[in-house]
Amino acid sequence: MSRINYSEIVVIDLEATCWSTPEETALNASEIIEVGVCVLDTFSGEIRMPQGIIVKPTRSKVSQFCYEITNISQDMVDDGVSFEDAIKTLKSDYKVSQKIMAGYGNYDQNMFAKECARNGVKPPFGPTYLNISSLATLKLKAGKRLDLAETCRQFGLIFEGRQHRGVDDAVMAAKVLWECIK
Repeated sequence: MSRINYSEIVVIDLEATCWSTPEETALNASEIIEVGVCVLDTFSGEIRMPQGIIVKPTRSKVSQFCYEITNISQDMVDDGVSFEDAIKTLKSDYKVSQKIMAGYGNYDQNMFAKECARNGVKPPFGPTYLNISSLATLKLKAGKRLDLAETCRQFGLIFEGRQHRGVDDAVMAAKVLWECIK
């Protein structure tokens, strides 16, 4: 087992296929279509290597509703990489097994585990996961979970990029995490 590098935290944000009604959702399998990822330097607060890895789903299509939320089109995912190749990128470029993983809430961790199980792939991350939403709720003394945009406002951060794009949400979640640990 390799040592954990505490000087960097890998922050992820996933986008997945989705539908506008419970009926459509029940008929379709939600799959990851973007792995937003960046690295937070825990000493300086610098955010490095932001990337949106577009993933080609194998069992579902991007709905109009999903496109309107994420701005990720079916054409984009058709040109995307396989889930397995996305994991290879996380392992090779981000060394995720040697770092703490963080995400805004538990969705990203749970969805990643679900996709790994469905694809017969071992999860690439180390054993430690930080829930940035929980840390921010405690730091702000909010008393309830806030969405990422509201948490940014509470910390005086201006949301940069597009909400519900994995790479932009990952960067903003990393900025929130820095506010919690600096």
